[in-house]
Amino acid sequence: MTPLTLRAWLNDPARCRRATPGISNADTGSMTWSDEMRAGQFGSAGSGWGPAVTDSSAMQVGTVYACLDRLSGAVAQLPLHEYTEDSDLERARAPKSDLWWLLNESPSPAWTAAAWKAWIVRCVKLRGDQHTEIVRSPAGRPLRLLPHHPDCVSPTRVGARLRYDVWDEEQGRVRGIDQDDMLHFCGFGFDGMRSVSAIRWAARSAVASELGSADYMGKAVTEGGMPRVSLQSPNKVDPTQAKQLRDDWLAIYGGGDGAKLPLVLGNGMTANTLSISPVDLELLASRKFSKGTICEVLGVPPIIIGDSEKTSSWGTGIEQVTRGWVQFSIAPMLCGWEEELNRKLFRRAGRFLEFSLAALLRGDTKTQAEAYRIALGGPGTGDGWVSVDEVRKQLNQPPLGGDAAIPYRARRDTSTTQPAAGQDNA
Repeated sequence: MTPLTLRAWLNDPARCRRATPGISNADTGSMTWSDEMRAGQFGSAGSGWGPAVTDSSAMQVGTVYACLDRLSGAVAQLPLHEYTEDSDLERARAPKSDLWWLLNESPSPAWTAAAWKAWIVRCVKLRGDQHTEIVRSPAGRPLRLLPHHPDCVSPTRVGARLRYDVWDEEQGRVRGIDQDDMLHFCGFGFDGMRSVSAIRWAARSAVASELGSADYMGKAVTEGGMPRVSLQSPNKVDPTQAKQLRDDWLAIYGGGDGAKLPLVLGNGMTANTLSISPVDLELLASRKFSKGTICEVLGVPPIIIGDSEKTSSWGTGIEQVTRGWVQFSIAPMLCGWEEELNRKLFRRAGRFLEFSLAALLRGDTKTQAEAYRIALGGPGTGDGWVSVDEVRKQLNQPPLGGDAAIPYRARRDTSTTQPAAGQDNA
């Protein structure tokens, strides 16, 4: 069946509901966009097991929230610079322009650059894709970058290109946007139209387990930790007596406030536990396992979100973990962003955008000072490849000028050694 478009959904939602098949446990490929929009979740409430995993419910899991927060914070602090490159592959940073302002300060009046980048991270991790419209001037110059909600965008293949149907809230209609005017930030598994949701495909069971565990613990606390029980009597109990016993039990143990009062059982009656205790369920171990799974899927080491149970939180250990996180998780993600920005904003070689990862890769003060000392050069170290002013620029300090602007070069003595007095030249 052909996936339903945004225009068809808005023009006749009843027909779309009739035409769209239900979501089942069978793996039939990516869910159609209309399924996601109708359900607003990564799988229907009746499929699989546990609570329904939606955008909102996934964000209620502390591990998901913390991972997205750390990823967003790491990306938000990275400047995005524009460079030029000549035929000799010599690169130079371009002066700050209106485009630099859009990418680093405010893409549109209602958004800061940090909020926009955080929105990209959230949409890509939770839904697989994020779409940002490029609003251009008549001459083609970018004027604004307008982020869209995933539910308001539907990609359609037209030949070898993509066309995006976007619901415009201001105009109250659907409008089409060519792929050259839409930044499409995709995640893993992009099939030419949309990507795979990490939460729906890889971490759905872990998120559902976290939601179910939290709900179970909440009920246990509310009910004073009272397990489910059965009342057993050696004598026959008629329906009236059974109802009275249930009512008395609920009156005392039905809420957290009255659970402190004892219930007196007569005539040899006993109370037997039916439910399994949290210890027997290994609830804490299950939650630890779910946390590790979510961290793996979202690409964030547990130590980054404060889980230092298996990793030292001091010294070079955390530094190496952070460098690995940047190298194998953040840098590949930003590489995809750079490619999308470059091909949509410039459309030709010679100018490109690149994130600066220096802020994340910078070591501690001692390590950083040692690295600068080697880079500057000097007696016993050799020639330097950076100048003092270049180092000061990285530290946001004003230049000194003069010799400080020139890298150090060790003195080379090329004179011929003269023999000492009274000695022959032979």
